[in-house]
Amino acid sequence: MSNIRFFRTFVEVARHGSFVAASEQVSLTPTAVGLQIQALEAYLGYSVVDRIGKGISLNQRGHRLLPLAVQMLKLCDQMQLADPDQSNLSGSLKVASIATSMGLVVRSVLKMRARHPNVLVQPGVSYSGDLPTRVKEGELDAALSVKSAHKTPAGVLWTHLYREPLVFIVSARADKALDVRALLAEKLFLRVSLASTTGVLIDRFMRRQHLKMNNFLEMNAMRTIVDLVRDDLGVTILPLFPGSDWEKDKGLRIIPFDDELACRNIGLFENESRSFLTSVLRHHLTEELKEAPGIVGR
Repeated sequence: MSNIRFFRTFVEVARHGSFVAASEQVSLTPTAVGLQIQALEAYLGYSVVDRIGKGISLNQRGHRLLPLAVQMLKLCDQMQLADPDQSNLSGSLKVASIATSMGLVVRSVLKMRARHPNVLVQPGVSYSGDLPTRVKEGELDAALSVKSAHKTPAGVLWTHLYREPLVFIVSARADKALDVRALLAEKLFLRVSLASTTGVLIDRFMRRQHLKMNNFLEMNAMRTIVDLVRDDLGVTILPLFPGSDWEKDKGLRIIPFDDELACRNIGLFENESRSFLTSVLRHHLTEELKEAPGIVGR
């Protein structure tokens, strides 16, 4: 199995462009990474990287080998996955999540750690916009995030987990005789940043519904937006995510939209080459969702 480890190291070197960066992905020292590449070259009978000073780059044979190595590792992972006994499962996963789904990720990770103590999972919070790209490039193994209108990148798996309905939120102090369009015309619209996938999704929904705003203020933090709405400083459209409790807030009025497309879809992006481990996380996420109240569209 040593040769398999050498190929995994080679793929990480190819992805990250240095022994130092690759060493962080395979839990080895840079020197050990270099020795594994040398051992791989000895096994193959030809070199796969050019060493120029302190830098390295794939040579022509290395570029030809890379897709074959990735394919071979996928097959190896599939063979391991076919074994129902995963008591000895080990490895590390780098996982990111949008802030509103972090509770689900942490609960799932805790259960995963209890069942697979030799799997190190490193969760972190991030904005949704670049997560699929970071998964594709191997910076992350998986990410729980919003599905955009863009096609899922090649080499990335997407699994839909649940959906969050978009709702109009206004202060309870606001005139109840005014409908959504009138409130948008009268009050400041607090908009999620268009730099985020959610901001783009809400903007497209408003265009489709011909909802027009006169004045707006753009920001990232949804909880901050809601605090401002509660103080009657503006109105907003946001996804009603699990755990928000906005519907129980006496300072707010929640107005749902009669539109099945008024939602954002949340799911798991996985680097296909790491699916042997990320599929275990996926299983725990889906199991956790079965026990979670109020989750829509599982």
